[in-house]
Amino acid sequence: MIAVMPIPLCQTATWNSTYVQVAGATSVAGSTQYLLSSPYGVAVDVYQNTYVVDYNNHRIQRFQLGSIAASTVAGVSNVAGTGFSQLYYPTAIHVDSNGLMYILDSYNYRVLLWQVGYPLGTVIVGGRGSGTTFDKIALSYGLYVDIQYNVYVSESGNNRVTKWFYGNTTAGILVAGGSVAGNTADKLNAPWGVYVDSGNSLYVVDSG
Repeated sequence: MIAVMPIPLCQTATWNSTYVQVAGATSVAGSTQYLLSSPYGVAVDVYQNTYVVDYNNHRIQRFQLGSIAASTVAGVSNVAGTGFSQLYYPTAIHVDSNGLMYILDSYNYRVLLWQVGYPLGTVIVGGRGSGTTFDKIALSYGLYVDIQYNVYVSESGNNRVTKWFYGNTTAGILVAGGSVAGNTADKLNAPWGVYVDSGNSLYVVDSG
């Protein structure tokens, strides 16, 4: 589970039940520029463009503010692969203030750093197959990048969270959990989401 500090709200606050759809079409899956198929992660950049992890289409779609037509900014639509121009069931994304995309490429067991407009990404985490050693990651669903550009990966398959320091693509370090699943305070069970606050406290969604 994830622990969250309570947010103070006005006692007369009400929920706004209206919304604006910014990506995809309700109950319709597809691979055109207007459609998505099993979207997972989402990020918004400083220009209010929306980036969607289009899981089944093996791509990242960017919807510019006010547009319902997307452009593919990473991966090849409907084609899974292991090349640096391809993705294989991506699950999470972070977009930093410089417009760089950090993409968790789950079935390639890696994180790619990708500049919008470039045809290729660069491996900054993993990319050596699935494993339990700290130069590898297992099947993962959660990603966080802190203000120092360190990357945290929530490894569901390894029941752990690893931290990869900026500039070090060789190996990460263990910051939560371990290889064995459990429900005690020192263990995780198939973790998903991960977040680090300004005080460097780590929050993990412990899904199992």
